[in-house]
Amino acid sequence: MHHPPDTLHARKRRKARAMIVSAAFQLFAEHGFDNVTVAAIAERAEVGRTTFFRYFGDKQQVLFADDGAEADRMCAYVREKAPRPLGEDLCTALELLREADTAVRPHTALSPAHSAVLARLLRESSDLRSRYLLTRQQRATRLAGALVEAGAAEKVAVLAAHTAMACELTAMRLADNPEALPVRLDEAHGLLRTLGGRTAS
Repeated sequence: MHHPPDTLHARKRRKARAMIVSAAFQLFAEHGFDNVTVAAIAERAEVGRTTFFRYFGDKQQVLFADDGAEADRMCAYVREKAPRPLGEDLCTALELLREADTAVRPHTALSPAHSAVLARLLRESSDLRSRYLLTRQQRATRLAGALVEAGAAEKVAVLAAHTAMACELTAMRLADNPEALPVRLDEAHGLLRTLGGRTAS
């Protein structure tokens, strides 16, 4: 992946963006999602509203700020690491997505504190749950595309990407705190492996 040179301007932009995300999560934690305005976030982050809108279209986007970067990295991993043309091998495609998630997560995941806030907000707001599901759906579409590029049959690529999404949603539903997520995710993927276990007697 091509990284632009780390100029002073780029660093300042990153810092401003990080300040906005940090301020937003603080305010959401204190007041809930619906009671926080963009103006309040901008004020807490010590930036103007115009600056806020340079980085985010609305306050919902702040919650899913790194989603695009995470998907980019996962797709790059899939294209780079896919063994041979995947063809109709659903198990290998799913395993590849699991590896991509594990490889990418440490670099892009929300901090545990922010994850806890997001989990709470998702429980409280059906609007946010809809938006969250949309982000997962968009990611699944992109991952399916990366699997097709890696030689997977389209039906395998689409099913693998949506199965990975189902595992993630299951883990989120069952984890009682963000730290428990990886364990629940492993459990979900482990359960899938039992699918082929039944032999006809």
